[in-house]
Amino acid sequence: MDLYSKTSLEISKCILAQKKLCEERKLPHFAPENGRCWSCNRNIYQNYDFNGSISKGNTGEKFITGCPHCNRSYCD
Repeated sequence: MDLYSKTSLEISKCILAQKKLCEERKLPHFAPENGRCWSCNRNIYQNYDFNGSISKGNTGEKFITGCPHCNRSYCD
């Protein structure tokens, strides 16, 4: 099975969605501005599932407080 990888445009939309969510709900913006985890350097909006379906993973529409790949917290 192939991994589903988001395009640069899809990742840009996720980054904007996270910024919008934080602004609208007056939440602190913990997610890295470029989407790359400071610890593992993987993109936090990219999924790496072997599920065979077109699952797009994290869309930025949920409040991000850490990396879904290495579990590094961005709150500390």
